[in-house]
Amino acid sequence: MAALSGMLSGIRVVKAFAQEGRENERFHAASDHLRQWRQWVEHTNTTYSAAMQIVFGLGGLIVWYVGGRDVIGREMTLGQLIAFLAYLAMFYAPLGALSNFTTWMTSFLSGSQRVLELLDTPVTITEPREPVAWRNPVGAICFSNVTFGYDRNQPVLRDVSFDVAPGEMISIVGRSGSGKTTLVNLLGRFYDIQEGSITVDGIDIRHLAIGNLREKLGIVFQDSFLFRGTIWKNLSYGRPATTIEDGLAAALATGAHDFICRQPLAYETLLGEQGAGLSGGEKQRLSIARTLLYNPLILVLDEATSNIDAEAEKSIQEALAVLIRGRTTIAIAHRLSTLRNTDRILAFDRGRLVEQGTHAQLLASDGIYARLDRIQTQVSKQPTVDTLLVAGANPDTLPAATAARHLVAAASTDEPVPVTAKTAKGVPRSDTASIAWLEPSQHSFRVGLHEQIELWSGDDRIAAGIFIVPAFPATYPEAYLSVRSWGDSGDEIELGMIRSLETWTAENRHVVRGAVNRRSLVRSIQRVHNVALAHGHLDFDVETESGRQRFTTRWTQSQVLDFGHDGKMLIDMEDNRYVVRSIDGLLQAERERFLHSVYW
Repeated sequence: MAALSGMLSGIRVVKAFAQEGRENERFHAASDHLRQWRQWVEHTNTTYSAAMQIVFGLGGLIVWYVGGRDVIGREMTLGQLIAFLAYLAMFYAPLGALSNFTTWMTSFLSGSQRVLELLDTPVTITEPREPVAWRNPVGAICFSNVTFGYDRNQPVLRDVSFDVAPGEMISIVGRSGSGKTTLVNLLGRFYDIQEGSITVDGIDIRHLAIGNLREKLGIVFQDSFLFRGTIWKNLSYGRPATTIEDGLAAALATGAHDFICRQPLAYETLLGEQGAGLSGGEKQRLSIARTLLYNPLILVLDEATSNIDAEAEKSIQEALAVLIRGRTTIAIAHRLSTLRNTDRILAFDRGRLVEQGTHAQLLASDGIYARLDRIQTQVSKQPTVDTLLVAGANPDTLPAATAARHLVAAASTDEPVPVTAKTAKGVPRSDTASIAWLEPSQHSFRVGLHEQIELWSGDDRIAAGIFIVPAFPATYPEAYLSVRSWGDSGDEIELGMIRSLETWTAENRHVVRGAVNRRSLVRSIQRVHNVALAHGHLDFDVETESGRQRFTTRWTQSQVLDFGHDGKMLIDMEDNRYVVRSIDGLLQAERERFLHSVYW
């Protein structure tokens, strides 16, 4: 039997190598085909361009030879020769453009073909003709004998059945390719199952309107999907009509508020493609804050903390603790230590649900989960941030990593998550993370020793050396102001926020405005006297609150930033900032003068 088993293993290995060899051959054949055609295209373009350059050069040479001879023989004047050369240049310009027509047409046709193929792709996920109303949703999920494959002949999931109770948190583990992410795709109805059924609150998801289903579903992916735009637009993407106070509360609850306030324009800072300008952990926290603001009934965490450093993972786990409270949650992870105290663990292997139970039960059964746990323990002796361990301990008496574990564990209970951040004396805080709004009837600002700004509550000084950051410096320059100071560890801490400066006394407004101006050092442009373009630079002559000033910027789009809905921020050669708060607010002549050069 041992010999037979060894022979069968050898046959499987040989088959695997043969399959891999065939795949390598197909890959090399496709690559070689692409290389040959690319070489042919480049050779043809190079030959054609060289031939056209020779023809154009010969035309100029003939004109110079014939015209120069006639000028020397006094049969033509020098002015007439220069005119002929000008006509020749005017004649060659459209011919040069026409010579590139073939290249442009080829690129256009190939691009159009790809776009039209996408547009002509048949829609496989259709809306039901008579959608069933989803009344009083609670978040119960049921997979019943589900079989699915992206290729019908090769199922990824095979006869999968399990239930998730409302408010329950389950975790899904398994090797790569076992069908974990496919479950998420099926639950969101990005694909339709081939056999079985998936129901939510007893309703087959194929009978629900797609919009109605997905508005109850929130997914935190491994890679955060952020768009080019301001931080606020990315945060409020799921609920564009949300209030600013709700957005601030969501960002604070997930640990994103502080790093956002450290950005150059806080919530109105412009991000690049894929959230360029933020680190990986910051993008993930912003994505979690967006999901919390969206407030889904069913939450899916698809490797939400993978590929993140330990410090960022700690912050993200604390954010997830707030996010999962009171929601039906499905967590997918490779790090088994982060899933030990979930209500149930479902282990998948080769598309089948092979075992389920608690962490202790699965270890006792010594199945696939126990084997994966042993492998991970052997690979890394250092545990990852443990997110679901024993609840009930006081985070203030624990190390940072252990405190993070207890915070997340507490999130799965009905008890409020303790707030471990230091709070300033006299500033009210609730049991859960929330914005502490400073009230003009209770608080005041004063200028203390060495011109330091101080925050007072009645006759008690709360903090000295504070600074103030506008959360929306372009749209609301005197509202939603973050009053901040430095903690014992040197980190920024928020003492509270000012909802609107208009409700404060004139003395307090004067102190706060001085603190804001001291922090930002941005000059406001009130009038534009002149804008001149010279040698790739723009020379500005403007009127600011500090008087008439002149400065120079590079004539590039990177030196001009969007500032609110209708404003621009200019960065000069010395990295100073000048702001036009509203282009439409300028006089017509000044607006035209400004937009003539700054039209981005």
